[in-house]
Amino acid sequence: MPEKAPAACNREVVKCGNLTIDGLLAGNPSVRPLFPGDNAPAIGYLQDLLRGHGYKFLPDPRATAWGSYGSETSMAVTDYRRKHGLDPSKDRAGSGLLRDLIIRPALKAALGPAYIPLVLDVAFTPILRFVWLTSLFETGGAFETLNLNTDQCGISFGILQWSQKPGQLHKFLEACSAREPAEWARIFAGGSMAGNAILDYTAKPNGGLDARGWAIDAAFELTKDPWRSKLQALGTSLPMQRVQLDLASEAWRAELDRENGYASKTTSERGFAFLLDLANQFGSGRVEQQYKRAALPGVAEGAILKAMEDAFTAIAKLQFQPQVRARREFFRTTALLSDQPSPAQ
Repeated sequence: MPEKAPAACNREVVKCGNLTIDGLLAGNPSVRPLFPGDNAPAIGYLQDLLRGHGYKFLPDPRATAWGSYGSETSMAVTDYRRKHGLDPSKDRAGSGLLRDLIIRPALKAALGPAYIPLVLDVAFTPILRFVWLTSLFETGGAFETLNLNTDQCGISFGILQWSQKPGQLHKFLEACSAREPAEWARIFAGGSMAGNAILDYTAKPNGGLDARGWAIDAAFELTKDPWRSKLQALGTSLPMQRVQLDLASEAWRAELDRENGYASKTTSERGFAFLLDLANQFGSGRVEQQYKRAALPGVAEGAILKAMEDAFTAIAKLQFQPQVRARREFFRTTALLSDQPSPAQ
């Protein structure tokens, strides 16, 4: 018998494209719940949704345990059931649990192929697939992540860590205020002054920061309250999460168009994902320059990517080289990417 969905879940169910998840949410009796010991992409989707509700010990798509219903996933399912009035004796994930995960606000929500269509009602496009994989390395995909000046660039925010000093944060905040004005006014309660003030301040040279990344005007130290709390509220707001997706998609589309202009030997989804992520790390110009050096006559796409991995690992500071290497290897080898052309191209 399918588990009865909570009363709070009586909304029309959208689809994420995974037959198991969609079948369970639709109440299809021929689709069995997810049980301990199962291994399937649907388990990965379940783990992603649970991580958004605070179970940060669960694996994300970079880990080999993503997609495996092991002891940690079982522990999270049992604990979630206990906390939210679902039968904790049922060590499984059925329609009731999935619907509750979707309806209940997730304070640590992360970009992923389940959350985006099922919660935000946004199509998980090929471009967003690229953004998703990069966001895993930036923030674990979490929308509300704040970097509190650990890099001397002020505060950095969101799935792609829009940074204050180079002006990225200002562009993001400007988009939020323009695209979702009612939500912007709600978050910056107290009238438009607070919202206008942070826009004006972050528009200053270097985002209003000194050489060490701290606000020149202490009243606008965004790493501290009240600003920090307001930025966190932006991260948990569903309309503002959609703005994050829009801006990331627009940036990735522009970069992909640029790469199509010079990366003539790159044809696969894997190749373009590799280049897009590399440009996010090191800048478009450096990636184009190194690509042209590596793409010699007769050199295949895979060899070009490996040469670029080696080159950019060598460029990185010594203490960061292992992370750079691991990130490049992920994009070159992960089964989440195809060696066929991407629909985004």
